[in-house]
Amino acid sequence: MLEELVCGLWLALGAYAFWFMFKAKEFHPLTLDDLALTWKLHKRQAGCKASCIHDLLVRNEEVVGFRCECGHEYVQKRLITQRPSIFAETGRLAARALFQNTSGTMENLGLVCVNVKKI
Repeated sequence: MLEELVCGLWLALGAYAFWFMFKAKEFHPLTLDDLALTWKLHKRQAGCKASCIHDLLVRNEEVVGFRCECGHEYVQKRLITQRPSIFAETGRLAARALFQNTSGTMENLGLVCVNVKKI
């Protein structure tokens, strides 16, 4: 009976390690350039006629995604085991710039957002 319990625990530990290495994800911040590119790509591929991003999705003062007027939602995630990119700091700077301008046009990128929502 003890051998079966130990075998089951090892199996559970192996399954958890597999999940952690290959499936567990966390939010990854978007830069303003990434946000503009992703939204324009969505509009082109989906044929979306929306004139602005409906919601910016924010977590820990970092922009991690957006919700379009058509209902499409994009959240950028990465595996926990991946190394963070060097652009993570610019994601924080982008979020601060967006908080200062929570509605209106970001002129240099041609982005229009309505409001900011924390997730």
